[in-house]
Amino acid sequence: MFPQPYPQTHERRKNPFSIRLQAFWFESVGAGPRSEFGLGIRLGLLLLEGLHHVGRWVYWLKTKLSSPPQRVPGVHVIAVGNLILGGAGKTPCSLAIAEMLGKQGLKCGLISRGYRSAAEHGPARVILPEALTDTLPEEIGDEAWLLAWRAGLPIAVGKQRAEGLESLLREVPGLQVAILDDGLQQRWLAADTRVLIIDERGFGNGHLLPYGPLREPVGDLIRFDWVLHREQEILIRPDHWIDISPLSRGQLQGLQAHDLISAATQLKTQRLLAVAGVARPERFFEELSAMGLAFDALPLADHDPGLAERVQERWRAGSYHRVLMTEKDAVKFFRKDLEVSRHAWALRQSIRFLPNLETNMIHGFKAS
Repeated sequence: MFPQPYPQTHERRKNPFSIRLQAFWFESVGAGPRSEFGLGIRLGLLLLEGLHHVGRWVYWLKTKLSSPPQRVPGVHVIAVGNLILGGAGKTPCSLAIAEMLGKQGLKCGLISRGYRSAAEHGPARVILPEALTDTLPEEIGDEAWLLAWRAGLPIAVGKQRAEGLESLLREVPGLQVAILDDGLQQRWLAADTRVLIIDERGFGNGHLLPYGPLREPVGDLIRFDWVLHREQEILIRPDHWIDISPLSRGQLQGLQAHDLISAATQLKTQRLLAVAGVARPERFFEELSAMGLAFDALPLADHDPGLAERVQERWRAGSYHRVLMTEKDAVKFFRKDLEVSRHAWALRQSIRFLPNLETNMIHGFKAS
């Protein structure tokens, strides 16, 4: 599974069945070990997939009989997402689009569901950049918090994206572009541009959940305005390390940066714990291996609300010099003044499109 095996601790992610299920989904594309599911489990999953198809048909019929998705004149809505469960790079892509359009002088805002946060179950709310220091990641979701922090833009969070856009318009007069992170499967707000992200796993075994990883059938990809392949059209590369100690004290500015080459030289002499509480932790571990680092790997559940405390406990037990983590994991330490924060770095990544693609996308966004 890994081009260069990395040392692992005895820790495992919380749900062994989930690990086996993902192996089953992606075994045909060589993205994991072969599954051990017997005929009984496969038939059960196939039955549940059939129910998923029926549910989708009922939902489609209901939406046809109800009011159409909302449109807001004068605001270009860009929906970014993927077809499979788990991270394919949709949030980094949303950030790249926001940065790209911001450089063009367009007034942008972000909209997020606020997955696994308090905001997901309440009315839409808007967080302005200046209010981010008073907002905890668990209030609006770690991905939404990271997006708002990195982009420096207002973000609306809540399950109803149309309500989120209305709230955003009240707070941001003259809004020109609204970017929906993970917005392809929602039906409340019409999108002017639909961006599909595909990573190296493709569409797995091509089946709907739970027999396969698909949220919706692949169908004809012509329904998307842009189909972008991770590491082809959109490039996500390690950039530098940031010291998260100021972040844990609630400081969003002035985080000390460490370049990759100098940091690798220093880290090679230390006992390291690498933490990844994301959908695909192996990506992070592979990046560290490519830097020539030896470490103990601690994969945790995606969106784990107790990640900071788990890392503190493991760091103390293992007598590590430093903890390395993804930037998405680092936001969970915001305003948590834990001892481990003073010994932790987060890897920041640079996200960009190919130059000709970026030019075409900007032209397409402005023309519509």
